[in-house]
Amino acid sequence: MTGNPMIGIYDFSYGPFALGDALTWTMNLNVGAAAAGCDAIDEYLVINPLKPGNRLQPFVNPHNYVSIIDNLFPAFLCSPMLRSLKLIRDSPTFDRFLLREVMRRRPMWPSFFSHLNRKLDFISHRRINAFYAEHGYLPWLTAPRGYGAWADGFRRTHCGGRFVVAVNIRQGALSLTPASLLRDSPLPEWHAFIRRASTRHPGVLFLILGGYTEWDREMYRLPNVLIPRVMGYGLGHELALVHRADLFMGSSSGFAAMATFCDKPYLITNIQHLFSPYIGVPVGGRQYPFGNENQILYWEAETRDVLLDLFEELHARVRGESAS
Repeated sequence: MTGNPMIGIYDFSYGPFALGDALTWTMNLNVGAAAAGCDAIDEYLVINPLKPGNRLQPFVNPHNYVSIIDNLFPAFLCSPMLRSLKLIRDSPTFDRFLLREVMRRRPMWPSFFSHLNRKLDFISHRRINAFYAEHGYLPWLTAPRGYGAWADGFRRTHCGGRFVVAVNIRQGALSLTPASLLRDSPLPEWHAFIRRASTRHPGVLFLILGGYTEWDREMYRLPNVLIPRVMGYGLGHELALVHRADLFMGSSSGFAAMATFCDKPYLITNIQHLFSPYIGVPVGGRQYPFGNENQILYWEAETRDVLLDLFEELHARVRGESAS
């Protein structure tokens, strides 16, 4: 292989099994590659089959880690510079490989010594914000490799020219691995919002995203709703649909990170105030430093009225821009 590639390291012994963190890591990798003048990225996912979990996720064990990493895998396919991706299951062998690459002065993130010390900034936007402040643009995420054309076909087949809103309502309590339940959003408020929005805007189609156990079955009965998981699709398809949607709405979560880092119009709700210093936005701030007027942050638990008001604001502006 030729070119000037950057090495990206995601070691699950200290990096979480989490969609938002994987996408933020990919965005940081894009930024690092662009800053270093690299034209390609080689990703290495490192996992120890005997002890696959990290201290924050002890539920990941030798019996279930394969299915967990398989479900998360499409999140690592979203860099437009991705050249190769390898899953390494022997850490000492990988460290010897990295030492050789250090001698060749290959750029990598995290650095070789950060990796050896098991340090990874998988949360903050520090590097992303700094790159944007210096260059005035970001190297955005794309649909996962191999899924973009499928998403275009899905829209043609199932969406019928309607205004497509990708929706993710965080419901950790319904997931197979419940965690951070304080971040969950109120389902009744979302149900009421979708009913009202479908009546007022019948040309809108809502795509409900998330694991098969993570949405309430009442969603079946809501108007103008499609649920890709019910149709047999998985995470890669959903990430591609976020990339191709007209608008994203949802809780602060992994799908919200996808919308954020592929430059999609969005409303992200229920942002925890403790995230403020990590993302470089004061509590109550309406946009990220790299955001625009069609990318709204809402820091409180959402209500049906708030959702409808902000949706109609974004719907009118985005449709107006599309028409022009």
